Formats: sequence, structure tokens, C-alpha cells
Amino acid sequence: METPKYLQTLWSYKWLLAFGVVVAAIAAFFAGFTVTNGQVESRAVKSYTAGTTVLVTSPSDTLYQAQIPGRPIEEGVTPAEPLDLSASAQIYAYIVSGARIRDHVESEVGQLDEDTETITAIRRTTQPAGDERFPGSLKLPVLEVVGTASTEDRAEEISAAATTAFLGYVEAEQTEQQIPAENRVQLEVLTEGKAVEGETSNPAIPIVITFFAVFLAFVALAFVLAAFRSRRAGKPGAQRGARGAAARSDAGPADAAASGAVAADAASDAGGQPDEHVLVGAGTRTD
Repeated sequence: METPKYLQTLWSYKWLLAFGVVVAAIAAFFAGFTVTNGQVESRAVKSYTAGTTVLVTSPSDTLYQAQIPGRPIEEGVTPAEPLDLSASAQIYAYIVSGARIRDHVESEVGQLDEDTETITAIRRTTQPAGDERFPGSLKLPVLEVVGTASTEDRAEEISAAATTAFLGYVEAEQTEQQIPAENRVQLEVLTEGKAVEGETSNPAIPIVITFFAVFLAFVALAFVLAAFRSRRAGKPGAQRGARGAAARSDAGPADAAASGAVAADAASDAGGQPDEHVLVGAGTRTD
């Protein structure tokens, strides 16, 4: 079975391809890693999230009471009706994620990176150790203000700044609407969580892509060199053929006539001396 031509070409440039493998490996390494202060670190984009938990409550909250004591009812006055603070917490999450809180945070910690830094909030539906990526069935008046960034310190800074901005915003709205102190929503910071590492980009993707891209460039170079060498090898024969054709075309009528005369003389010399032996019948006669 005959070896395909392209494999023969690649084999003839095996040392070039071997060098290409080394270069591709080095390029892939630096595409996936960086050396900082003598340490090798991955170039994969890391993401950290830090959350601040806020309890939404009110002065008339009965969280720590075992029972509600009785009280006289005045005629003609409806009793106070508590609002669903868990529903309010869900609305507050949208306020935290809005432009007004973001503008205040950026004035405090600087411009946020559009690709890696975000501010958001969620109403908790699970126990403290639960993961809100898998929501539970609880409806809690607990709000978690989340900051996301590429470093731990930055994520914690964004979360803390967003929480402070939100608390100030709620207090300003209550003052503007002249809500009495006993009817105001109260926001209590429960915990300021440490940043945790979230999902990161796959570090293998740039490594694999870079390696194959560089190696294929060397493969293409091998085919280009083979084609160039083949073209140069075919030029001498073509040039000799062209020179021969040109020489024949340059020969004039005189040269052709001379060639014809020479041929005629050769023929006459051959016919001027008859053969002394003539074959007659079954024998030979000599004159």
C-alpha cells in the first residue's frame, strides 16, 4: 500500500514539525498560565462573591415573643395591620440591583468592571448554610446583598458599600415620606460574609486552542516549503526544453538546405557503388 503524498511531505519535514510541537507547547503554557513573582498562576478568570445578610423587621415585630398580649380595641378605629415583610424583601432585592444603588457604590469604591463586577440581592429561601442556586420553599424577610468581583477583597468591598447605600436609601425615603418611627421598616445587618470563590472559566480552553493553532501553523509551513522546493526542482528541465525549442526556431532556411544536401550526398555515395553479388534464383552470380 502506497503512503499518501501528504504523509510523505510531513515526514520529510519531521524535524520542523518537532520544533513546532515545542513552540506550540510553550505558547500554550503562557496562554494558560502566568509567572508572577516566581510563582505560576492560572490565567483563568476567577470570580468571588461576598454577601451581607440583612433582616427586614419593624418596631412591632413579634419575633422574640411567645404570645401577643391582649389590648383594648377602640370603637371606630381599625387595628394595626402588619405587612408581609418577606414580600417587601423581594422588592428590596430589585432596589439593590438598580441603578441608584450602583451609582452610589461606584462613587464610593470606583467604577465597576462590566465583565467581572456586579451588585445584586436575593431574598433568602433556605437555611443559612443553604445555596440559593437551589432555592428552598421558605419565604423569609431576609435579604442578602451580594457583591461579585475577580478578587476577594473587591467582592467584600462592593457588598459592604451596596449594603450601606441601601440602608441610607431606605432611611432617606422614610424621611421624605414622613413615616412615623413606629411604622417604619427597620433593617438590621446580621452578617457580613467572607468572599467565596465561585465558578471560574475553564483554564484548559485557551491552552488547547493555542497549542493546535500554533502546531497547525507549522504544518501549513511544511506544505508551503514542500511546494516551493518542488517548483524549484522542476524549473531546470523546463528551461532546457525552452532553450532547445528556441534554438530550433532560430535555425534559418540556409541551415535546413545544408542539412538536406548533406543527406543527399550520403545517399548518393551509398548508391554509387553497386553490389557485386546479385541473388538469382537459388544461387548467387558474380559479375
